Amino acid sequence: MGLPTPNLDDRTFQDIVDEAKKRIAASCPGWTDHNVSDPGITLVELFAWMTEMILYRLNQVPEKNYRKFMEMLGLRLQEPEPARTEVTFYLSAPQPQAVIIRQGTEVSTVRAEGQPSVTFSTDRDLEVHPPRLAALAVGTGGPAGAAQAIRLQNLQHLGVAGFELEAFGPQPQVGDALYLGFENDLSHHVAGIEFTCPTATGLGIDPANPPWQWEVCAGEQAGGGWRPAVVESDATGGMNQSGTVMLRLPAMAARELAGQRAYWLRCRVVEPAVEGQGYDRSPRITGLAVHSWGGSVMATHASVVTGEVLGRSDGSPGQSFKLEHAPLLRRAAGETIEVCAQGSSHWEPWAEVPDFSASGAADKHFTCDSTSGEVHFGPALRLPDGSVRSYGAIPPRGALVRFARYRYGGGVIGNVQAGTLTVLKTSIPYIDRVVNHKGATGGLDPESIEAAEMRAPEFLRSQGRAVTAGDFEALAMRADSRVQRARCVQPLAAGEPQPGSAAAAPVAGRVYLLLVPKVSQPSGPVAIEDLKLPGDLVEAVRRYLDDYRLLTVRLDIREPEYITVAVQATVAARPNSDPERVRADVERRLYGFLNPITGGPGQGWPFGRGLYPSDLYACLQGVEGIEFIESLRVFQVHPSGDRTEVTGRLDVPVHGLIVSGQHRVDVKLQGI
Repeated sequence: MGLPTPNLDDRTFQDIVDEAKKRIAASCPGWTDHNVSDPGITLVELFAWMTEMILYRLNQVPEKNYRKFMEMLGLRLQEPEPARTEVTFYLSAPQPQAVIIRQGTEVSTVRAEGQPSVTFSTDRDLEVHPPRLAALAVGTGGPAGAAQAIRLQNLQHLGVAGFELEAFGPQPQVGDALYLGFENDLSHHVAGIEFTCPTATGLGIDPANPPWQWEVCAGEQAGGGWRPAVVESDATGGMNQSGTVMLRLPAMAARELAGQRAYWLRCRVVEPAVEGQGYDRSPRITGLAVHSWGGSVMATHASVVTGEVLGRSDGSPGQSFKLEHAPLLRRAAGETIEVCAQGSSHWEPWAEVPDFSASGAADKHFTCDSTSGEVHFGPALRLPDGSVRSYGAIPPRGALVRFARYRYGGGVIGNVQAGTLTVLKTSIPYIDRVVNHKGATGGLDPESIEAAEMRAPEFLRSQGRAVTAGDFEALAMRADSRVQRARCVQPLAAGEPQPGSAAAAPVAGRVYLLLVPKVSQPSGPVAIEDLKLPGDLVEAVRRYLDDYRLLTVRLDIREPEYITVAVQATVAARPNSDPERVRADVERRLYGFLNPITGGPGQGWPFGRGLYPSDLYACLQGVEGIEFIESLRVFQVHPSGDRTEVTGRLDVPVHGLIVSGQHRVDVKLQGI
């Protein structure tokens, strides 16, 4: 139970009126009409109302003291956080040389009536390189079994006739693959693969949904390390006619395969969506060419201001300047105040500090209020002996003060939907269009004072240090708005395996911190690729925690081990139900329940909790329209794509989370 907070004065308006009426007889015996119609009573009620307002303000004094206590602790309102997403730039035509999209390129939404456009800027330079194909290989049963390797000498003219190749071997089996090796790194490129194929050689498939999976090599791991690419379009019908397959490639890594070290892209045969619609015969390729049609880069909802001059210093302590734009985003490297002395051309950077309590007279420090955009330099205080102590250096009189670079913006308005960032603010040679294929996430408004008051107990409890598991989790959540969940797992002794996991156990003596990033649509199907931790997010959390962790602690930040679960269910629906609606509701319930962000009790699947069949029955039984569940099969999907049926409890390691695979739901109307 929390401590009760008494009011300093709990009298109400009516209490004050009644008390005044009781005193009338002693002060004015002749005043006998105490009804509300009497003008004197009207004045009594007026002053009672004014007194009640004073009492209300008096009762706010404890809250003001609470906020002053927060300020004394150094608790500040958190800056707005910008949303981030990946934007894809498409070329008007493939180019023979690299096309560069510079850092800070701005893209925005379409401006609507009464609603301003939302502008994003790219986080880094994007270079779109023409591919240099180095090798082709046909593999059997996976990446390790290259059955045939074709080295092409004149690779820049692959489109000409002169070779013929069975894409997957004579009798395609699940796991057979066609490999394309590139000399250069095509990470985050949009690649167009032009196939020349005889018509209808790959028989047995549905051309609109061929049983293949395009993947890129992301590492050296044997039997793994492959990430799926996104197929934007397929004009070949599963290599059954000449045409182009457009792919969006994720990050790639070099690897030796079929005697060739290259950046590999493969097309792997997988189980068909409908049984019996696999390849009966391998498609044949008589010509192939690869072109770059664009590239993807991360963009942030922020506007960048460079070199804003704040004014000249008057040489006095405690100076303040105000920036033109606010609120400011959290400062990155290089975003700081610079001072240029009068008569000099050299700009000297100063360091931002949270306060001046540890600043000496020679320390070139400043503070910046992100909410108001005010920049303050250190004060000078007179001590009891008459001397003056300066807390921080003061820019010399006449010196120019500027902010080298800062970003402003952020907020929930930046969480735009997929396909809305389509406007280029400035034209770029060879760029035809731009779009975001995923919604932006992570945008937060500036922290409210009420939210800061709720955060104060945790802030006081952690005491500005990370020692316990709860400290690390709370600080990780505070470090970056892109963190959805954080979990600190107790490391086991060196060499001792994690229960239920084939992964290596963390070495004792390390802090084992698991992070789950935010995704654009957490309640729907969440792909494993969307749960990968960006490198800059890991570094941001690491840098933030370095200021709080003990010197002897080794911080190990990584992703949880995701256990992919696919469910095949057959449900009987009531005769008056819409089977399509029931199917959609069941799939939505499964994707929401087997989910690392919204699953389990609603706050994300618990770390280390296994899955029981009874969990799924309880999840689905509440779907409207279901009479009963006829059959329910659970499969664990491995990174290689293989599936293992789970007949009992599915064990999840302490550092593991469950994520949904591809669910399949059949609905039968009861009585039909």
